[in-house]
Amino acid sequence: MPLLLPYIIILLCVLALMRNRSSRSAKKKQDAFWEKEQRANQTRKQDISGLDYIQIPLDTFPVGRYEDEALSSLEQTLQGLSSKKILNLSGISNTDLKLQYGAANLPELSEYDASFTKLARTLTAYGERLSELGHWQDAVCVLEFGVLCKTDVSRNYTLLGSIYREHGFLDKAEALAETVRGMDLLLKDSILKQLSSQ
Repeated sequence: MPLLLPYIIILLCVLALMRNRSSRSAKKKQDAFWEKEQRANQTRKQDISGLDYIQIPLDTFPVGRYEDEALSSLEQTLQGLSSKKILNLSGISNTDLKLQYGAANLPELSEYDASFTKLARTLTAYGERLSELGHWQDAVCVLEFGVLCKTDVSRNYTLLGSIYREHGFLDKAEALAETVRGMDLLLKDSILKQLSSQ
């Protein structure tokens, strides 16, 4: 035991040193975050009227064309969203939004982003239901718009890719995979894996 004592003391010293270093690093990060948050809260309101708002092309969708309760419900949701301002703010923190556009704009921007989340889910469900009913060309139209909006719903991409392949549009399937590769999506690797295995 006396022989082990120096090694135990050294080990305890090393662990204490590592813990202190880790605490200092965490404190630096926390201080930097609060400093940035303080600057963000003091940023003046900017004009957000010229942002890249999403317009839903209802005239290109098969709205009212098919008798189906699920489709009708999704179409009503899309019609409701078409009168709202919609922005894809995925991946941008509230602090960064405040820094860029001003703290006073945050509630509106959050609302526009929530509308985008609802739109992304609705487009995928709409495309899926159209595909289930055999209206694959209409499904493609809807799902391609989802890609154009840079939706973060992985099913939008995988379903579109499977429809392309099923109907012989291999060049479009490859182009879709290439588009996904260039995007900043949370589940990008998973989407690409599924697209390549179809």
